[in-house]
Amino acid sequence: MSQEFDCNYGEEEFSTIKAGIEAIEAVLTGEDIHAKERLLYCLDWYMDPYYQKNLSEIQEPLIELLQKIAVSDDDIGIVDEAFHLLEAYTEGPYEILERNMDSIPEEYKPTALYLINTNNK
Repeated sequence: MSQEFDCNYGEEEFSTIKAGIEAIEAVLTGEDIHAKERLLYCLDWYMDPYYQKNLSEIQEPLIELLQKIAVSDDDIGIVDEAFHLLEAYTEGPYEILERNMDSIPEEYKPTALYLINTNNK
């Protein structure tokens, strides 16, 4: 995450999530690091089962998108948050992680292997 991590999400992030996976993808693949941070932090709230938010319509594409972010984003903080969301709130398969192990930062390879292997039991 950036040095000035922006976790103050609000209406913009709620609207993005409600707009669907295309809107989420536009932010997470965009250039605005603070927008990515806010959206990922907001997604944590949405994905946590405690808060009983229903993301079933976008669950599978969201898992795929988080994997893509984990293997492609240049910001290690964004990669960290993507792995956090995958590990805390999702189930595999994690085919994108498996196919792109070479692109995963070294410090996240154990987490990626854990996710892949947990799913293959």
